[in-house]
This record gives sequence, structure tokens and C-alpha cells, in this order.
Amino acid sequence: MLAVCGIVKKNGRVLMCKRPAGGPFPGYWELPTESLEGDETLEDALERVFFERLTVNLWQVQPLGAVDCGLFKGDVNDDNVRLLGYEVELEKNFFHIYGYDDFRWVKVSNLKKMRVLEPCVTMLTKKL
Repeated sequence: MLAVCGIVKKNGRVLMCKRPAGGPFPGYWELPTESLEGDETLEDALERVFFERLTVNLWQVQPLGAVDCGLFKGDVNDDNVRLLGYEVELEKNFFHIYGYDDFRWVKVSNLKKMRVLEPCVTMLTKKL
């Protein structure tokens, strides 16, 4: 599976979003992330996650790199993921969430206190 995530920094913290109930990995935290659909470009998928789930437009986007890892449910590796990370600046600082249950600005050092999806932890600890 190919997915993109946006790393938004503010005052030494990064934006983390809580996955909604009823979907995969409910209650886990992640960077704003979206899987690619069909022949969608990386940039279009990134714009989609921010516009559809957070109702905000992107101002600037800078590629950071990729992380390959698996997503785990219990002891089973369900899917291999290539997560492509982008540093993102938003057009505005205020947004509404529609595709997530919650959001927080978190210090990277505090991620271990949260249930965060492993690809996001790896992206943050290797790229920041």
C-alpha cells in the first residue's frame, strides 16, 4: 500500500490526528495520512487528506522521504506500507476536523505516551 502523510510543525510540536471509530485502527493517533486512490498523484492525495478531513488548504509542501514498514493487528502483519512524508505549511492555523475523532499538537518526545501507528512514529523519529 502506498500512502502519504503531512508533517505540520507549530511551536516545537507536530499535528497528530486520532483515527475514528468504525475504521481500521480506531483510537490510534497518526499524522494526517491518506492512501492513494487509483492513478491519483502523491500531491493530490496529500491535498485531499488536509482538505477533506481537516478543511484546510496547503500553502507549501516539501518532500521529506519514505518509510517502509508493516501495519500490525495483533501478531499478524496485514499490510506492507510505503509512507511518503511531506513537510507541510497550512494556509491558515484554524481548521475543523471531519475525518478524525480528535487532534493534538504533540512534542515528538511525547509520542511514546500515545497509541501512535508505527509508520508515523518511524517517519517522525527518522525525519525530524
